[in-house]
Amino acid sequence: MPVLESEILIDATPQTVWSVLDDIERYPEWNPALPALSGRTTVGQKVVGTLRQPNVPEREVTPTITRIVGARELRWFSQAPGGVFSAEHIFILEPTEDGKTRVLHNEVFDGPMAEERWPSINTNLRQAYADLNAALKKRAEEMRDAEVKLHPAVGRPASGASVEAATLRCGCASDPVEIKVNGAIRHNHLCGCSKCWKPEGAAFAQIAVVPAGSIEVIANAGKLEPVDDSQKIQRLRCRDCGTHLYGKVPDADHHFYGLEFVHPELAAGDRQPRVEFAAFVSSLVETGTPATHMVSVRGALGSAGIPAYDAFSPELMDIIAWHKVKLTKANTP
Repeated sequence: MPVLESEILIDATPQTVWSVLDDIERYPEWNPALPALSGRTTVGQKVVGTLRQPNVPEREVTPTITRIVGARELRWFSQAPGGVFSAEHIFILEPTEDGKTRVLHNEVFDGPMAEERWPSINTNLRQAYADLNAALKKRAEEMRDAEVKLHPAVGRPASGASVEAATLRCGCASDPVEIKVNGAIRHNHLCGCSKCWKPEGAAFAQIAVVPAGSIEVIANAGKLEPVDDSQKIQRLRCRDCGTHLYGKVPDADHHFYGLEFVHPELAAGDRQPRVEFAAFVSSLVETGTPATHMVSVRGALGSAGIPAYDAFSPELMDIIAWHKVKLTKANTP
């Protein structure tokens, strides 16, 4: 069976290279050999696209995805009617010890017409795949260096691990909603989930907690409205500018009952608690951050000295787990 083999070393992690390969909707932005591909990259699914190579007319391809090992391997299989020609397209991503990725990009051909087509494959298709490899390298290395705006609070001087009291204001230029926080602001963190309010252009929200009963609305309370009463954490926002001011937990069995949530960046002046960690980092992908940017996100968090987690910090996760145990004990005769 003829095999077309190619290889390239990319100065980016397998996760970044994979996110470029797997995001087929964006192939028109960078992929010269497969300028269009649509469908779902799931094992057993057929994708439809266009194959472009030198000296050969463009043609439609309809391969079936046969293997996916996330960030390591992608395969699809095409077969002509009657079994006269087939092709298995293979991408294998090998991590190197220095954080790079060796991409083995091969295609295995079979059937009576494979030998007949081999001279064209070995010349024209080989060039097309060399161009694809070079474009993949360029794209992945650009994504590795993508600029990420975490949150305006990152890099600002902090007042310490916590702030004992603060006045928070919404974003209205006139008649802003103001709340006074009369308790210590603690567990200040960045959050990537879809529910938390984020400043314009920021990838993350910034959230902290205060003891329930610590919040007093001191100006323009009539502008406050609930965001979604069905949520376990009932968030209140300014109906005019949309800024979230605080959140309450009415369910006495909720693990955060007894706390209220605030956005420390709304504090007047420069009194800011230190950002302790970033939570639900992977959720950024679900809220619109391209998967190709996630390595840059984690790199930026690391450079800022902010530990990154895909839930809460280990400290809070242990507290939540213990709360579940307490509920189970309380409800067990």
